[in-house]
Amino acid sequence: MATLVIFNPISGAGRAHRLAVSLERAAVAAGIEIVLMPTQAEPPERWLRAPLVDHDRLVVVGGDGAVRSAAAEAARADVPLVHLPAGNENLFAREFEMTPDPEEVLRRLRHGEIRRVDLASASADHGPPEVVVLMASVGFDADVVHDLAARRSGPVRHLSYALPAIRSFLRFAPAGFQLAVDDGDVVEMEPSIAMIANARQYARRLDPVARARIDDGRLDLLVLPCPGRRSLLGWMIKILRRRQLEDPRVEYREGRRFVLEFGAPVHWQVDGDPPHHSAAIRRLEVEIRPGALPVLVHPRTS
Repeated sequence: MATLVIFNPISGAGRAHRLAVSLERAAVAAGIEIVLMPTQAEPPERWLRAPLVDHDRLVVVGGDGAVRSAAAEAARADVPLVHLPAGNENLFAREFEMTPDPEEVLRRLRHGEIRRVDLASASADHGPPEVVVLMASVGFDADVVHDLAARRSGPVRHLSYALPAIRSFLRFAPAGFQLAVDDGDVVEMEPSIAMIANARQYARRLDPVARARIDDGRLDLLVLPCPGRRSLLGWMIKILRRRQLEDPRVEYREGRRFVLEFGAPVHWQVDGDPPHHSAAIRRLEVEIRPGALPVLVHPRTS
């Protein structure tokens, strides 16, 4: 069967489309059959589920949002996935040493081995579940993501985050929450930044939840007590220095399921984007799906 190549038409200011066409040309020259298809704004089950039936490989050209959009359907169809990165951070590609080189993608399609990695499912209040490939968080970074999304008018670049970050810092007001891990007791947490990670990768290679692993069947929770802007600056400095996990105030938990109940409405983000239902929430539940997603890796990284 042919390989399905989906591309985000707006990712990287059109870069994803150009890379998809380059991959198609390289595949034709190599005698590999591929089919190009643009992603759509509708839920992926409406446009991706049927085409995946007739394909045995899936290449996602775009950023981490495009990977998240495709991941649940790739897992459902048990079709191995490759990321050809064309976004800003490309954290999924970084995790598996995937590059925008079409020849490298073709080598994976020819000779790659299947490695099964975890996904997670997140539910907020009473909204539908969201797929989590990399991480979900509540706090400053979630506020920045929501501010950017509300004002976005075109492709996102690294500089696009500057003004949203300043505005989010000036109105920073974290909430306390109650935490339950797996079937354990409920624990009270003071106002904090909370990150639930399936993988260690994070923007700008900061990797605050550095112990997280994408194939260990567990989620990692990092809680940074943070009552206000001054402490937020302190945590930023520690994260930049890769020293955050040495601080005795840090709460670090591992588990298969986390439930957070907040004392005030908060924003949350998933894999660097707002969830589909982006209203502020009071309850967030995240649960691991071990080994749900097949990924094509080089034999040397398997």
